[in-house]
Amino acid sequence: MSDLAWPPFSILRPEGEELSGERQSDVQTYRLLGLLGAVMVPVFGVLLAAPDPQATDPMWIRLGLSALLVGLVGASYVSDAVRRRVGGWARGACYILMAWYCSVATLNGFAGSYDMGLVLLYGILPFAVATGAQSMRPVWWFLGSGLLAGTAGAAFGPVRAAEALPTVGGLATVACVEGVVIWNQLDARERLERQNDLFRRAQNLANIGAWEYEVSSGEVFWTRQVREIHGLPQGYEPTVEEAVAFYHPEDQPVIQGMIERAIEEEVPFDRELRLGGEALPVGHEQKEGRWVRARGTPQIEAGAVTSVRGTFQDITERKAREHVLEQEQEALRSMYRIAADREAGFEEKARRLIDLGREHLGLPYGFLTRITDETQEIVFASGTHPLLQAGESCPLSRSYCRNTIEEERSLVVQDAVAEGWAGDPAHQTFELGAYVGAQIIVEGELYGTFCFAAEEAREQAFAGRERVFVELMAQWASYELGQRRAKAQLKRQNARLDRFAGLVAHDLRNPLNVATGRLRLAREERAPGEAPEEARSHLAAVDRSLGRMDEIIEDVLTLTWGGQDIGPEELSTHGLAAMAEASWAQVGTDQNGADQNGADKGGTEEATLQLEGACRLRCSADRVRRLLENLFRNAIEHGGDTVTVCVGALSDGFYVADDGAGFPGDDPEAVFEAGYSSSDEGTGLGLSIVESIAKAHGWSLSATQSEAGGARLEVTGVDVEAVGSAHS
Repeated sequence: MSDLAWPPFSILRPEGEELSGERQSDVQTYRLLGLLGAVMVPVFGVLLAAPDPQATDPMWIRLGLSALLVGLVGASYVSDAVRRRVGGWARGACYILMAWYCSVATLNGFAGSYDMGLVLLYGILPFAVATGAQSMRPVWWFLGSGLLAGTAGAAFGPVRAAEALPTVGGLATVACVEGVVIWNQLDARERLERQNDLFRRAQNLANIGAWEYEVSSGEVFWTRQVREIHGLPQGYEPTVEEAVAFYHPEDQPVIQGMIERAIEEEVPFDRELRLGGEALPVGHEQKEGRWVRARGTPQIEAGAVTSVRGTFQDITERKAREHVLEQEQEALRSMYRIAADREAGFEEKARRLIDLGREHLGLPYGFLTRITDETQEIVFASGTHPLLQAGESCPLSRSYCRNTIEEERSLVVQDAVAEGWAGDPAHQTFELGAYVGAQIIVEGELYGTFCFAAEEAREQAFAGRERVFVELMAQWASYELGQRRAKAQLKRQNARLDRFAGLVAHDLRNPLNVATGRLRLAREERAPGEAPEEARSHLAAVDRSLGRMDEIIEDVLTLTWGGQDIGPEELSTHGLAAMAEASWAQVGTDQNGADQNGADKGGTEEATLQLEGACRLRCSADRVRRLLENLFRNAIEHGGDTVTVCVGALSDGFYVADDGAGFPGDDPEAVFEAGYSSSDEGTGLGLSIVESIAKAHGWSLSATQSEAGGARLEVTGVDVEAVGSAHS
């Protein structure tokens, strides 16, 4: 039943209750029916008993029923439990009233007006029973029990059944007709309630409500959802001035102007506005910082605007998301500007990005780390944490970064204690409550981490976009460091090429000049009748110069070729001793002969090769033999014809040592630089070739002094598969 809006009936509606609007309307209806019943029961008793003063109709019972109904209405004002159950109890009162009237009609033999009164009451009460009912069950129970009681009275009462038959027939007719009518009403109401429920759910999901402003009366109507958006009680009905005053002071003229234009110019409106006014009923608080979307359309009748109807939607969450998105976009733009700044160096960019990340994430500490040898070192940092400063270091096992490098994506910790970090060494060391960090990968290898943290736990979990923000910073650092490493490597390669060019230009020019000069002399001195010995000496010198040039070219080609990467298909297992003996024999062949001035170059007849232990290496045999040849040649050239060269096995590689003069200077590692040579006849490429071949295998090469005072070069990082005899 719809709400009773006539002002005198408003006192019957419960106010300020937790009951829904429908239940409040039902309570109001039951109160009205209860009061009407309390009045009508004794009045009709007097009217029915007047024609027949001898009728059995005790007035005290009627007054008792009237008192029951009045008491039920009164109790509904006092008790919440009664208000929630008043519908069921009112139906119970209808059952009692019907049972009593069947009894009175039976005792009076369905005489006089009691038969018609019974049928009339039987026709009225089912509608009261149907009020607020969710199904036909209570109606069928009432109609069935009333018909059964009337039939029993007719069968066992003081009159013959034939005389009571019209009354029973009337009851049956009323039961059939009203049953169908009420069933249709309840079915229609159920469908309507289902639609209303769907509508309410849609309103709740969209956080939207409807409103209407009547132009003639100035009344404002709000749906339940509009009141909830404003944080108002459901019974609150605002005036148009109050409705406008709910908006933010700066937006009040806007909404007022839009309503006036809708009325005067028939212009609809759609605007996003802020709430924040002061038009609130006592005891309620304004929902600050809320955004709403107000839409209105003028309703026109007979050429004039009679009302303005529209919707009112809470868009606070959407505006908050838009604000976050704007902040995210601005942070990304700032990140791009910093990364694209060509005037700034890596250190300046890193510090600016750390400060940007601290501000964007709301975390006080930001730092970039370098991880080497199970140690975390902070390279750049911002914030006041004493342990998170540039230059500070700690074991990796006591840092949050150890977990960061184990994650495929960024590591986030919203609340360290709640997430089980309380006993972790990292938490005990740094006492950080919130943390987010991502890996910095340079050329496929871990360099360090990019991190932000706070001592206090974070109220909100890290959003996916915040994780991506940190990961982008880490990727930028990876790119920048990779570029720096590539530039440094390119610079070294260019310097090396410059040294190669100078070396080749200088060392090739000398023998080329000798060959050219000797050929000129041979032509000039080859006069008719002159002995050919002088010409032959010139040609021999040319031959030696060309040989020298060939050696230089061969060394340069070997240096270039030997440094190329080695594929898995080029690797196989070879014995170190066998490769050393083959290389020694080759050096002996190469060394025999004369230098460019005709002097004997010497050989390996007096030099000695010793093998101490042995191992089998997984390597490219051709390149390793070339490596050993250069080491042997270097030892003979600098240690003399009687030098003793020793080749021995290490746990992860091998060494070549001699008893010669050793390395000149204080830096043995300088001998690996291309062009370095302590001999006028050397190209300075021999040990550079050795280093390039070792690096191509992924090995390490180091130079030091041997036990005999000579040179010792060690090759480590080798895949030593087996150790056997000296000739393995």
